[in-house]
Amino acid sequence: MNLQYVTTRHFEPIHQTYDWRDAALYALSLGMGEDPADEDELPYVYEGRAQRVVPSMCVTLGWPPLWISEPQTEIAWTRVLHGEQYFELHCPLPLGATVKATHRVSAVVDKGRESGALLYFDTHIQDARTNSPIASLRATNFLRNDGGCGNFGEAPRPLAELASRAPPDYWVDYRTPGNAALLYRLASRDYMPIHADPRLAREAGFERPISHGLNTLGVACRAVLKRQRTSDRRVRTMAVRFVSPSFPGDTIRIELFEGQESIQFRAWAKERETLVPHQCQRRIGDGGPAGDL
Repeated sequence: MNLQYVTTRHFEPIHQTYDWRDAALYALSLGMGEDPADEDELPYVYEGRAQRVVPSMCVTLGWPPLWISEPQTEIAWTRVLHGEQYFELHCPLPLGATVKATHRVSAVVDKGRESGALLYFDTHIQDARTNSPIASLRATNFLRNDGGCGNFGEAPRPLAELASRAPPDYWVDYRTPGNAALLYRLASRDYMPIHADPRLAREAGFERPISHGLNTLGVACRAVLKRQRTSDRRVRTMAVRFVSPSFPGDTIRIELFEGQESIQFRAWAKERETLVPHQCQRRIGDGGPAGDL
């Protein structure tokens, strides 16, 4: 990786307009509405029932072009994986809006020539008309082939490990369809080709295209909403570590561990008995204070 280029690269603000159809498509890409009689999920996919927006949709807004593939970065971009994701909502997502997203590389951690590097990418989303903040995002990318590049900035503290507790307070299984990644890439505008192109997926070391980590994050958010029913406005933050890739067609089991102010979760690829993402979900009431992770 060319550390100088990457850390000084300027990102033009991205404006994006979305509406109720985009919100419904995002919810459908998480599998919502697969049971047409499920009236808890219907408001997320149907405009005739006081339509709502899935809180995790914020991670899809203002998505930048695939800048890591620019030759100047010298990043082995087909070997990059999404390592962690954090978001904080500053207000409930509106059903439709024009947003302005600004981006920056905030830190790079060099883990050594043989161990790769971590790149921290921050995004701030605001209402383009009023400049009111909507969400703050932080993505951690694992650059598997770019160790030895050098360090930059101050990395945030690592996410705390999920304490092992059994049994969970609630669990639910979601069977993902074989075209899940193809649908999610259209809903999210995340066009990373290892989620669609078998040849590039094999070059990246996978037997076939993998699911988006952020899709599985959204599936975990879906489980929280199902558990809490009408409390989507109470979902304020999510933080997740992606442990291993999931594949379209996997049955994803979401396990929830409930606390007074937060919900921790684990996600398993059930058939393969493989842990995929896990971390902490924090929720607050309207106007209430946020708890600590």
